[in-house]
Amino acid sequence: MKKTDSDLESDVRDELDWDPVLDNSKITVKANDGKVTLSGTVTTYHQTVLAREDAWSVDGVRSVDNELQIDPDSGILADAAIAIACASALDVDSLIPYGAVTADVSNGWVTLTGEVRYYYQRKEAESAVNRVNGVRGVTNKVEITTDPIPNDVADRIARAFRRDAIIDDSLITVTNSGHTVFLDGTTGSRYAMDEAVDTAWQAPGVTDVVNRLVVVP
Repeated sequence: MKKTDSDLESDVRDELDWDPVLDNSKITVKANDGKVTLSGTVTTYHQTVLAREDAWSVDGVRSVDNELQIDPDSGILADAAIAIACASALDVDSLIPYGAVTADVSNGWVTLTGEVRYYYQRKEAESAVNRVNGVRGVTNKVEITTDPIPNDVADRIARAFRRDAIIDDSLITVTNSGHTVFLDGTTGSRYAMDEAVDTAWQAPGVTDVVNRLVVVP
């Protein structure tokens, strides 16, 4: 049975409250036909990420508009100090090749550049810096090196979807143009959507995945 807006709002608030790392005391939740909007303030950028992920995990959520702001009372660090901390976070992360990713900081906003071989390394770089104190946002411009791409890459990805218990009942069409893969169709949850995107990224030679999937609970 489809949830009412008030029921969905209540479930999302409960999920935010359930997260022991998240301070949701200043977060407002609004729902409209499965579309959830988060507004208010949190103390760090990492908490905006956590709140979005928590909201997406709730059954019945079709989209999340994350309008959370970082509380100005939480303190503002100098860009140079944030850059040093980001560089250290990247250097100590064993999943990221040493020196492959550079973090530039302007007004607390981090821009990542560089080149890695795998998508998970690009994703890990963003995860490493979003926990750094003082970061107010992240733009990930890290590129993935180009490897030869199989002619049947779309079929390989589709077969991987059918093997995956999380997404095997989703209605997904996979196509590609060169090194770019396009995903169209529907999934039953955001979790299944993320799983599909991550699976597509694992295919050899893929340098971009265009996600046009729609969540239909």
